[in-house]
Amino acid sequence: MAETTEVPTSSPTDLLAAGRRDLAVREYTSAVESLAKACELLAKEHGDTADECAEAYLWYGKALLGLSREESGVLGDGMPGTKNGDQEEGDSEEQEENADVVPEKDEKGQGDEAEAMDSEQTVESTSQEEASSSKDMEQPGTSNGDVNDESMANLDNEDDVDNLQLAWEMLDLARSILDRRAQSNAEGARSLLADVHLTLGEVALESETYDKAVIDMMSCLEIQKELYSSDDRRIAETHYQIGLANSLASNFEDAITHFKNAANILESRIKSLEGPEPTDAAQAEIKELKELLPEIQDKIQDMMEYKAETIRRVREALFPSNGATSSQSNGASSSSDAKKPAASDISHLIKRKRKPSESEEPASKKKST
Repeated sequence: MAETTEVPTSSPTDLLAAGRRDLAVREYTSAVESLAKACELLAKEHGDTADECAEAYLWYGKALLGLSREESGVLGDGMPGTKNGDQEEGDSEEQEENADVVPEKDEKGQGDEAEAMDSEQTVESTSQEEASSSKDMEQPGTSNGDVNDESMANLDNEDDVDNLQLAWEMLDLARSILDRRAQSNAEGARSLLADVHLTLGEVALESETYDKAVIDMMSCLEIQKELYSSDDRRIAETHYQIGLANSLASNFEDAITHFKNAANILESRIKSLEGPEPTDAAQAEIKELKELLPEIQDKIQDMMEYKAETIRRVREALFPSNGATSSQSNGASSSSDAKKPAASDISHLIKRKRKPSESEEPASKKKST
């Protein structure tokens, strides 16, 4: 009979590395399991709000966001072609429930708004509800290592929180830690903080709080401009994501601006790579960037068309061309205006990929800030 060997308990560092590897290949359930365990061990050792926990919280939040998208049937969470493995395009695989780590996520029918380069991306024209105050995450632990019995309640007892809401809570906790570290000029804190703000923006996109997504992503952009060169692809990606968020919020002019900025940065990057003798790696990146540019140009064209349609509807509402004289239209204008749709309503132009259930509103939309 074959001997069975007992697998030793992995360290937080090993678990973090394993979770990131799984995230890179879109194995979200495995990534969530490893990263949740890493967060638990780090919090027990250092305290819930310790500096050592920030990066684990960030990656755990990313994994939860990916799992939430997978369960909702939403693929693609960024600009295709980015080097981050957790943002590459791929086919969704059905994941088995892990009751100890991953709570069962209610079906919410969330749309495909976060799919950044989908040529069928839709634009929502209805006004957004103000997000209600989010439930504060309990933080009984401290950075001195004293952790009471309730310190990991949000990691171990997740049955009452869906993956998207839990992702926001973990990312917001990472943000508060990294804010503190950045103020003390800790090495690498600002780059991680930029990543946290971008991912928080992606969570806001999923929960359809588009104005909040713009705010988080703009915070990311401000930090990136301080850290990276002007033709860095990370800045281009953030501009693209901000353009997407604005398009979903029907801020077409702002969307056009950021999409154009993304395209300009990629064009600048191509020129910098095209030297006298570009390396094989440079040639491969040039090819990849040139494939992205037409898709961004399509987005710009879409926004221009939506903007033009909105302007046309406004003009029709203000100056109806029915040939009636002012004296004849005194009584009829109010009736005509009552039947005319609102000028900003272009919902008849929008093709929705997924219609959320009317009887069930995403919990994350109510809780995100």
